[in-house]
This record gives sequence, C-alpha cells and structure tokens, in this order.
Amino acid sequence: MRIDKLDVLYVVMANELRIISREPGGLVLLVLLPYFIAGGMSFIASFFVRVTSGIFLRQFIGLEVLMLSIIMVQTGGARFLWEEKNGGRLESLLATPTSMYVILFGTSMVMIVVNLGAFTIASLPIIYISAGITGIVRLVIALILLFIGLLPLYGIGLLIVGLIMKFNDADTIMNVVTPILTILSGTTYPIYVLPLWIKELIYALPMYMTFYSMYLEMIGHGNVMLITELLLATVIYLILGGMTSYARFERDLRSRGGV
Repeated sequence: MRIDKLDVLYVVMANELRIISREPGGLVLLVLLPYFIAGGMSFIASFFVRVTSGIFLRQFIGLEVLMLSIIMVQTGGARFLWEEKNGGRLESLLATPTSMYVILFGTSMVMIVVNLGAFTIASLPIIYISAGITGIVRLVIALILLFIGLLPLYGIGLLIVGLIMKFNDADTIMNVVTPILTILSGTTYPIYVLPLWIKELIYALPMYMTFYSMYLEMIGHGNVMLITELLLATVIYLILGGMTSYARFERDLRSRGGV
C-alpha cells in the first residue's frame, strides 16, 4: 500500500513539474521582478532618505515572500480542485482508491520546491554581496523558515476551496482574496502607520511571520519566539484549518453523490 501511494505521489509530482516547466518565463519573472521593484522603490526613496543595503534587503525579502505567498494560495489546492471539477474529472478522482490527500500533497510539494528554488536563485547574489559566506549559512536557515511559512498558506488555499465550489467561480474569488492578502501581508510597507486592529490582523497571518523571521535571520538577529509563532500558525492554518475544512468538503461532496 505504501509503495502504491509513493508511486502515485511520484506520478503526480512529475506531472505537476511538467506543467510548470511549460511556462519558464513565469519562473524567470519570479526571480527578476523583486530586483526591479525593490530597486525602483529604493531609487525613489533615495531622494528622501539614505537607502542602505539593509533596507534594500528587507524590501527584497518582503517582495519575494509576498509573491510566493500569493502564488501558493492561488495555485494550491483550491485552484487544482477547481480545474478538476471544471474538467469533469473531480468525481472520478474521488471514486478512485487513491487518497485525494496524496494528490494534493504532491501538487503542493512541487509548488513549494519551485518557490524555494526561485527564492534561492534570486537571493543568492544579494546575500553573498551583503554578508559573504556567513550570509549563505543564514540563507539556508531562511529557506527552512520559508518552507515552514508556505505550509499555512497552502492551508489557506484549502480553506478557500469551499467558497470556490459554492460560487462556482475560482477567478472571482481569487480576485477578491488576493488584494486582501496583499494588503494584510505587511511585507512591503511599514505597518507601524496602520491602525491597531489592522496590525493585529497582519500579525495573525503567516505572511508577516514568514517575512520578518526570515529578515531577522538574514541580519543575524533570529527571533525564537517569532519562529515558534510561525510553527503554531502552520498547525492552525494547515492542519486545524485547511485539512479539516477540506475533509468536511470532501465528506459533504461524497454524501451528495457527486459534484
């Protein structure tokens, strides 16, 4: 049984990787875009304040985390299940002995690995220039934190499944969710200017925890408490939120006898 599940997992991951490889331009954009945006924002800011390498690094990491977070939510379980339903394949998948969790895990892991690879390629030059070999060591820890931070975002994607299936429109739902998550990410602007209730929302979402824990690690001031909060967010959003919500959705779907 374990071998069968591993075989299915391998097939799912290989197929997902082939789909992603058909659009290499998107991966190139994922690597280069943070440099252009962070560079442009730093250039504008230089007219008013002195822009240091630390400020650029903070902005760069914030943009990377924001982009990868949105990608993880948009292309995770919600989008996959919507495409399967729209293509008339979801009912057949549910009827097979293969657990949907294996399929969802395979698609999500490929996306996580691709995101980690894009972040590594994009950040290596600036990290090495800023901190040398020490920066590379810190980058490895930051990648682990990014991996952890992407998991609760996948859970948020699973939470959105019910909304997409209910309204039968993935694009509209994502067009609403994406700007909300972008505004509440807290990764690309100073959050101290915001009202207290908005700051509390930002602190409760995984994007800010991921971004700030990575940034502190990269400058040599790792925060154990923040990392602990990120681990707790993984449990809440992925296991208690996303997986529980999806289990309820699948149970209701089976009880109705189809999609």
